[in-house]
Amino acid sequence: MIRSWTLVDFVLVMLGGFLGASVFAAIGIEVDSDDMFIVLALAGQYVGHLFVIWLVNRSKPPDSLGFEVQGRDSAYIFAGLGLQLGLLMLFLPLFLLLFPDGGTAQEIGDVMAGLESDGARLAALLVSVVLTPITEELAFRGVLIKALGDRSKPTLIVVSALVFSLFHILGLATGNLLAAAAITLPRLFIVGVVLAWVTLRTGRLGPAIFLHSGFNLLAALSLLLPPELLST
Repeated sequence: MIRSWTLVDFVLVMLGGFLGASVFAAIGIEVDSDDMFIVLALAGQYVGHLFVIWLVNRSKPPDSLGFEVQGRDSAYIFAGLGLQLGLLMLFLPLFLLLFPDGGTAQEIGDVMAGLESDGARLAALLVSVVLTPITEELAFRGVLIKALGDRSKPTLIVVSALVFSLFHILGLATGNLLAAAAITLPRLFIVGVVLAWVTLRTGRLGPAIFLHSGFNLLAALSLLLPPELLST
């Protein structure tokens, strides 16, 4: 019997990410490389999500998540870059107020900036701009929106964006948690609103995937490029 997507499916997808991160982190310990441990743990989360999506999707109608990508969707990368720049400027005064000594609001930013090997930096970049957008769009704009059913579009947009932003609480800098939340969660809620609106408007995940990729690209490059290259 073919079932529709449910909130239980979404919870299973989230749990799959935690399990995947744990398994890949355990593998990373055996590699005896701090850089690869970090990259494997990061990638493992998304592999875990994708594995559960694939597993559960076998009992669903074909293409039920709207995972369709067209060549023209690549133009949305520039929209993602613009969205990142716009939000950076919008929240810059608040960031300077809450983080006068600099730093990042998300621990993953500090972790990625601390990667030393070129191979680990390239792998982290690929995770950020390829694996992360595909996985999170399938989970939040795919599984979650489908699980919410026939609710109104504003409800689907707001609820999915709220869950998307709250999901990233786990990656906030714990040294100044309230300040990190004040900076990060509103930004990600806005991003979630845009991604959900684009998905519902087009009826496909392709545009949102490329928009998400463009949004992540600018942040990833600023963290992963060598400081001497950024200063030239």
